[in-house]
Amino acid sequence: MNMYAQRASKTMGRNQRMQILRYDERPVAGCPVVWLALMMTILSARPLQADIFHTKAGDSYEGEIVEDIGTAYHVRTRLGVTTVKKDEIERIEEKPSPWAEYRKRRKSCKNTAEAHYQLAQWCDTQGLSVERRDELEHALEIDADFEPARTALGFERNARGEWVEPKVTRSAASRARRERQQEERRIQKIITSYHVKVRAIHDGRMSPKRRKVTREKFMKARETILGMTDPLAIPALSKILSEGTVAARLVLVEALSQFDYDEATMNLLVLSVLDGDERVRREAAEELGRRDDPRVLDRMRDALESEEEDVIRNAAAALGNMKAVATVPDLIAHLSIEKMGTVRLTRPVYLGQIYGTFGGPTHYIREGRVVRYDPVDIGVVGSGHMIGVDTAYVREPVSVYRTEVQEALIAITGKNFGFDEQAWLKWWDENKPRR
Repeated sequence: MNMYAQRASKTMGRNQRMQILRYDERPVAGCPVVWLALMMTILSARPLQADIFHTKAGDSYEGEIVEDIGTAYHVRTRLGVTTVKKDEIERIEEKPSPWAEYRKRRKSCKNTAEAHYQLAQWCDTQGLSVERRDELEHALEIDADFEPARTALGFERNARGEWVEPKVTRSAASRARRERQQEERRIQKIITSYHVKVRAIHDGRMSPKRRKVTREKFMKARETILGMTDPLAIPALSKILSEGTVAARLVLVEALSQFDYDEATMNLLVLSVLDGDERVRREAAEELGRRDDPRVLDRMRDALESEEEDVIRNAAAALGNMKAVATVPDLIAHLSIEKMGTVRLTRPVYLGQIYGTFGGPTHYIREGRVVRYDPVDIGVVGSGHMIGVDTAYVREPVSVYRTEVQEALIAITGKNFGFDEQAWLKWWDENKPRR
């Protein structure tokens, strides 16, 4: 587990789910006529289209290009992701993508069971069966007893009123399990291949630990990294580049910025708060600001409530870089804080002349003998301290002023009221967005 993963569990709130593509690597051009006819029949009944691919053989079908792999495309269809050779394509007719529309709707979806159920209904009208099921299951994560989602997934109530899973035959359940395992192995194989590829690129051309890194090598490595547009590359990019130099982590921010998926947003969020370099945090936060995802602001508000002072300050700086106007009240509440702290008190004691007058050699008469004695210091000040200074440590309330919060408010509002909380609140009351 890298340094971000170790800290994120304490900072970012509930876990974010990873969205995984369902890969079907059968080549479209070589598929049976029956399968192609079935796919076209299903897709033609849907109102929202994706790009239409016209083949030289006279066939056509809908899809969305996921990745350009040189001689072919990885294309997402409603039946899975497949490989299409470029030399078999006559032309591509651009149309609105249902997946792009889904991602847009998903981003603005309220975190309620009803909202996700409604989004699932929309997915059903577009033939997005995988996304439909994902939304229904997410609705049940929010409200396990939400009846419309339970019913849509085929659940039934038993005699005791408890929800029970749909009845399926043993052979059907076994077949579904095998298909799921095969799919997971296929996906894991792809993810593993990206780990190998990214590790080789990083260690060979981006890491000074193995060999000397030149600008030419690094820029070629960056170009290769940014050419990885398959979302299944995100785990490898995040894991390996986050452990690299500042320059490598800046490339990671660039790479993640290309993906409009929750997993990329999740990693950018962690980088914006927990990375040790201010430039990395700033660029990650600026990308999050461009995404305009209200869920990001919710997690940033969580970070402002952290017990770690660095996390609070970094989250505030991130919100400033995001120009997150909606979080102004949250930032005002964290401008300063009163807490108990250990304070060192140093009190000057003007005893220099006293010591000069009385601290010279002294002769004592002890047991009938004259004894010479030189006082080392003034005993009541405390042994080991400089003469004339009395130091003590006490626990008392102290005020902590967070300049990062102040700078964030300045960046968002264009005003500077210092640490005057009441002045900031007055500005917000006069300038907050009106519904």
